[in-house]
Amino acid sequence: MTTVRTRHLRPEDLRGLRWRGYLRESTQGQADRGTPLDRQRVDIERAAIELGMVPAEPLWYERVGSGESRDVPELQRALADAQAKQYDVLVVFHSSRLAREAVEAGLLKRRFTEAGTILYFVSQRLISGTYQGALAEGVGAVIDSYENETRRMWVAGGLRQRQASGRWVGIIPVGYRKRLVDFPDGTRGWDGALDLDPTFAPVIRRIYDEAAAGSGARKIARGLNEDGLRTNNGRLWAYGTVHDILTNRVYVGRMLRYRRTVATAYYGIDSPDGRADLGEHVPALVDETLWGQVQESLSERRMPAGKSTGRTYPLSRVLRCAGCGYRMTGATNTALVRYYRCAGRYRFHVCDAPAIRADIAEEAFAGWIGSYQLPDDWRTAVARTSLDRMKVDERDRRKGAEDRLKRLRDLYSWGDIGEEEYRRDTSEIRASMVVVRPGLAGLESVADVLRDLGPAWRSASPEAQAAIPPLMLKSASVADGAVSEWVVRAELRPLLELCVPTGANAWSCPLRYSA
Repeated sequence: MTTVRTRHLRPEDLRGLRWRGYLRESTQGQADRGTPLDRQRVDIERAAIELGMVPAEPLWYERVGSGESRDVPELQRALADAQAKQYDVLVVFHSSRLAREAVEAGLLKRRFTEAGTILYFVSQRLISGTYQGALAEGVGAVIDSYENETRRMWVAGGLRQRQASGRWVGIIPVGYRKRLVDFPDGTRGWDGALDLDPTFAPVIRRIYDEAAAGSGARKIARGLNEDGLRTNNGRLWAYGTVHDILTNRVYVGRMLRYRRTVATAYYGIDSPDGRADLGEHVPALVDETLWGQVQESLSERRMPAGKSTGRTYPLSRVLRCAGCGYRMTGATNTALVRYYRCAGRYRFHVCDAPAIRADIAEEAFAGWIGSYQLPDDWRTAVARTSLDRMKVDERDRRKGAEDRLKRLRDLYSWGDIGEEEYRRDTSEIRASMVVVRPGLAGLESVADVLRDLGPAWRSASPEAQAAIPPLMLKSASVADGAVSEWVVRAELRPLLELCVPTGANAWSCPLRYSA
């Protein structure tokens, strides 16, 4: 990983570099009003053209939603693509769109810099990390952090005030809908209160009745799905959905005080845990007696204290059910036996695949990775194989690029395209013709762990075990209680094809490489 040196970069130094854009708005409502994402996109594209950069498809990482930047999937994908050298410059509308908290912004900027990627902020006309822009960038980060914290304070206070007046705050629970009233000015709209939803209120009552009769959340979800019922967003009922309904006090007509989920609240809280009831502001779907019976039933079904194993399941990130394609997740039964079970069966009840015992699956993995023996000259062999493949790919790629260049020259000479479009497309095609020599850095770590990996993996800590399968596998299929196929990461093919399989478990199930 090469750290990019941005200290003395100037805007003209960005000419010819490959760029992608990152768009972000905090809420869908803000994104819908005035289309700020579209405005960000237009300004970013205009700045990229002015700086002479070349677009690198796919061009956009687009995010609508709040939350910490380190948890934003689109931003993490942009960082992963930067580490894979798929583009050179990430163009962002404003520094606050990348991160609003100063420390978090600094960490993100450092990670992109270490990946060899330049950050450019359009509205501030600023290349991150330059000597000339250091003061403006530092002050901007502090201002972004301050404005974000101030906004949080006023939003939290406003939500509390709204709820204290009896108006609903947040996602409307299943079984309720907005109450529409006629206002004095002749308009009709939501007054902040909730009414029972005639479609889903009977479903909620059924869930509580079955739970009070002793049925668990998983059994209730299965029955709802078998009867053709779906959630209010059209999805299958799952264990978590039913359990959340059974533990939500809103269904007895109680609305809990809104509170930010942080250690320190901005405003005084009536009760120590900040969850004081505000009164009967919503109609009750169940009475207190039924609620108490359900909570008692749920308490009896919980695993007794001390029964938790604290185990990790190192294959849970790669195992997939061969029948339905859902993930196989880890679980422990009352006898403390670990196993992997299909989410399509226990959550959505659309599959009947049996579980696989964890020790069987993990021993199969250990036997497979322990069956490889690398030759001493693997580096030379990998480089030679990669070069042979690259020559064939390069010949075909160069011929296609030259054909596209010839077509562009013809269109330009005929006057069908302008000079700006001709130069932009030509630069992009020429950039795609650059030959990237095969590197061994990504394979070095795999080669190191492949040596005596099988025995070492068996004796490693659960955390160390969990790190190895995603390094080796794209996925692994499970059928009839056994591993039926290993899907190996394509980038490891040059290395693993050189290995000599040894041992009885070497090819116990089919192996293929991902696309």
